[in-house]
Amino acid sequence: MPVIRKIGNSSGVILPKSALAALGVSEGGAVEFVHEPGRITIVPAKRAVREGWAEDFAALAAEGLTGEDREWLEADLTRETNDEWDAASEEEMARIEALLRADGVVKP
Repeated sequence: MPVIRKIGNSSGVILPKSALAALGVSEGGAVEFVHEPGRITIVPAKRAVREGWAEDFAALAAEGLTGEDREWLEADLTRETNDEWDAASEEEMARIEALLRADGVVKP
């Protein structure tokens, strides 16, 4: 049974791995405490959908685009390329899969 321990100027409870697994969190994960009369329940922290997006977009906009960003944005995506990874047939797809397996990217 977990006991309350002194942790710096605070007190805490050490949770066993099985409790963390049951919560679906790992070490360093965020949790919330739900206070009820006579009990406190620990639940995984849930971030609101899109929480912080406005601030993140504002920070990105303030940084501006790099030369590489502009190159990607201005790239001609309609141009035909002769890429070794393009497959036009089942045989070509088999060749690409064999290459990926040889590189360890795709498991047999």
